[in-house]
Amino acid sequence: MKKLVCDRCGLELTDPEDILMSYDGQDAWEAAAEARGIQPRGIIPCKHYIRCGGEIQIVAGDGFFWWRRWTIRLFSR
Repeated sequence: MKKLVCDRCGLELTDPEDILMSYDGQDAWEAAAEARGIQPRGIIPCKHYIRCGGEIQIVAGDGFFWWRRWTIRLFSR
């Protein structure tokens, strides 16, 4: 499962509707960022962009949880 995470403040978007809406707004964000003279780092700006200045990026959602389940299983014996 994919999730979107802010690269500065760590805000996570995991709701499928939020993720689809983010992909829809990607072109508009890239055009606005290039008009201001900056290179966009992520898909869209963070909800808290004024405070944190971060952008939402794609992160694979299973990696950490797989590792956590494995360590819990290992140390619970």
